[in-house]
Amino acid sequence: MLNLFQSPEWEQLKLKTGYQESFRIDNILILKKALPFGYSMLYSPMVKESQVSSNKSQAFLNELQLIGRKNKAIFYRLELDVPATFDLRLTTDGFTKAFEEMQPENTLILDLEKQEDEILSQMKPKGRYNIRVAEKHRVYFKKDLSEINNFYNLYVKTAQRHKITYRDKKYFEGLVDILGQKGYLSCYTGYIKEEGREIPLSSIIVAFSGDTAIYLFGASDDQYKNLMGPYLVQWQAIKEAKALGYKKYDFFGIAPEDQPNHPWAGVTRFKRQFGGEATQILGSYDLVFKPALYQIFKVAEKIRRRTKQ
Repeated sequence: MLNLFQSPEWEQLKLKTGYQESFRIDNILILKKALPFGYSMLYSPMVKESQVSSNKSQAFLNELQLIGRKNKAIFYRLELDVPATFDLRLTTDGFTKAFEEMQPENTLILDLEKQEDEILSQMKPKGRYNIRVAEKHRVYFKKDLSEINNFYNLYVKTAQRHKITYRDKKYFEGLVDILGQKGYLSCYTGYIKEEGREIPLSSIIVAFSGDTAIYLFGASDDQYKNLMGPYLVQWQAIKEAKALGYKKYDFFGIAPEDQPNHPWAGVTRFKRQFGGEATQILGSYDLVFKPALYQIFKVAEKIRRRTKQ
């Protein structure tokens, strides 16, 4: 079963958008990112449970150490897309819990094996209501990767509105060129017609991995928020993923329940309107090769993220 984040296409995308080299040990992708003064970090994205046994073998660790030495790696980050209840005993192999997430550890999963009316009935009442509001205002949608330009314009507006950092356009062009051409990606954009013009209201990018559709990115125009375009666009993507035979719809990142001031609190309220089950993965663990430099990197990274907010 395809794991998008370990696929050759994802590898190609990352090598075009910030990583310099890649390796594979057995079936596990390892990406190298350059750091100042000739150092680097190594990273394996979203490793599945079926790959875990390879990670824990001594042969894997030996080869990893060799790659680390050759590339002056400060540490290796292993990101585990494995339920948080899974006991891997990673600390016995020298791993420590990472100080930050690469991909979100908490997410919301919608069961697409239910009937459509069941999916609707398990939504929050406000979610169903907002879908009807969008329909009443004759919001319609297009599914087309050529919509990536409209998506990006809305994405920049959204990021600036919330005063958060955002990726440059080349990243999304890479997504379309590499993943879109393989059928791993869709872009849905909601519109209204106003004085004969099409006005884009909301746009989302959905990826497909194994039996799961993943809501990767979303954006909207706050000027038209009363039309509830994001709800209808999301609902259309959910319905289409179900029709295509996908079993799960992953909202890909929510704030932990005990952190009401989390940066994702607002978007989490939106995602929870669609129901689903909150789940947590083990997430990221670091194997440190150079402890003193790792501590410096950790402090520098926290400062960098704080100044970007």
